[in-house]
Amino acid sequence: MPTIPRSAGLWLAAALIAGVVSCKAERPAAERASTAPERIVRENLQIPPDEDVRQPAIEVPEGMVHVPRGGFRMGCDEAADGPCSAAERPSRQVWVSGFFLDATEVTVGAFTACVKAGSCSQAVAAGECNFGEKERDSFPINCVTWDQAIQFCAWAGKRLPTEAEWEKAARGTDGRPYPWGRDAPDAGGTFRANWGEGLARNLWVRDQWEYDAPVGFYPNGAGPFGALDQAGNVSEWVADGYREGYDPEDTMDPVVGPTAAGRAVRGGSFREYARRLKTFARDWHEPTFWYSHVGFRCARDAPR
Repeated sequence: MPTIPRSAGLWLAAALIAGVVSCKAERPAAERASTAPERIVRENLQIPPDEDVRQPAIEVPEGMVHVPRGGFRMGCDEAADGPCSAAERPSRQVWVSGFFLDATEVTVGAFTACVKAGSCSQAVAAGECNFGEKERDSFPINCVTWDQAIQFCAWAGKRLPTEAEWEKAARGTDGRPYPWGRDAPDAGGTFRANWGEGLARNLWVRDQWEYDAPVGFYPNGAGPFGALDQAGNVSEWVADGYREGYDPEDTMDPVVGPTAAGRAVRGGSFREYARRLKTFARDWHEPTFWYSHVGFRCARDAPR
């Protein structure tokens, strides 16, 4: 058998390696793709997808806050939240698209501008109602029906938030029982909301107001995205019809149409006890009636 010189052997080995590399480089694209590991794509219900981080910052409209798309736990879970009413169950993971929400409840001043523009009908002006009262422009508009809330939001280029949107803005993604967290509304002598504590007037004014307060009066009550007064002051109309309990299968941008019971309201009010301040607490009212403890805020779709 002929002997191959050392130099020739090295040359031959290099040629063979180069040929292997060349063959790999020249494999058809379809064949190469078939051997690549399958990419699993899924929506993460806890945090927005990573590409959000690489996109430009969202421009938030003046007077609003941004609530990003993603999932959160909606409803009351007795193991985590304590006693739950039937209306607050079942607790389940819900996905909500990104949206903007008014940082405060709609004020008397803003609603009056809509009335003067001919786009809103006048709110009731009597008793505890704020419309038409002197020096009340910075207080929440109350004594308005659900339809009047719809009128105003449309005039402002917005809409009422859904129940799921409202709750996510108040609760965030950590399941907090109050918009500001887990502390009691008056922990450490700092008041974070305006609520009713009993029939005696001296209990009502502990938070400095017997009835409603100017919007944004309690900065320590800000929610996880910066919205104010989602606990107490006035309850708020939302878009949904009221249903006793949630549909456990309705988990992607859920919304309930008109129901015989009426329209849902959220957030508690200056009339109600602390349990009603919880982020998952619910109530309902007849949409054609007005109430001195009910107002609203508006929302708008966001790109993400």
